[in-house]
Amino acid sequence: MYQVLFVLILFTLIISIVKLMLNRKWTLIYTAFGYDTYFAIAAKLKSAGVKYKTITPLNFRDAVHSKDNTQYDVYVKKGEEHLVYPVLHGK
Repeated sequence: MYQVLFVLILFTLIISIVKLMLNRKWTLIYTAFGYDTYFAIAAKLKSAGVKYKTITPLNFRDAVHSKDNTQYDVYVKKGEEHLVYPVLHGK
């Protein structure tokens, strides 16, 4: 019993460290809820030539509601944040 718990905790810790190492060069610039909002932001970034990546950490999709509430976290490389704000805010 304790060995299984230890393995699960160790596995979770290793995954957290790997995620941290992979994402340390990226900065969260926008969190969108729903695919409509996400695709609007992605289109703006793509048309401006800004490279980005998206992570969907949570998916609370409820079969009762027809609206998509999926969370999309949009990241850009550190140091490129200044390119994003004029694009997103239309300046």
